[in-house]
Amino acid sequence: MPYNLKDEPAEAWRFTISFLVDRERSKAAKREFWAQGPHKCTGILHDLGLTRAEFDDAMRLPYASEDLLTPAMRSVGIDPDSFQTLEATRGGMSRTCMTCPHRRECRGLLAVFDFENHYREFCPNSRGFAKLLEGGRT
Repeated sequence: MPYNLKDEPAEAWRFTISFLVDRERSKAAKREFWAQGPHKCTGILHDLGLTRAEFDDAMRLPYASEDLLTPAMRSVGIDPDSFQTLEATRGGMSRTCMTCPHRRECRGLLAVFDFENHYREFCPNSRGFAKLLEGGRT
């Protein structure tokens, strides 16, 4: 099939619109988070192991307003609501996911239901997933 030059500008526009929508969602999520009050937010950040600066940096990453860890866990066969998994996420997996530079790739693979076949290649939580799948602790 020959390459269609008309598709390139359309794809660029789709990417731009997606990027702008994502930025607005991240800004809204950040405003909603801080609207809870500084005391509560500081406690949440402490539980996640994030400083305010790290949180602000993470909110600039692609798809920062989306929970990618829960669907990623489900796609590899981990129950995100089990006690063991909840302990692991408090133990750093949430922080790792929030600050991950591969969020765009992760989201794309989750969207096409192919995350489980490729996450070991890029996901910094892949070792944690392996431990949870083995039944061990992270």
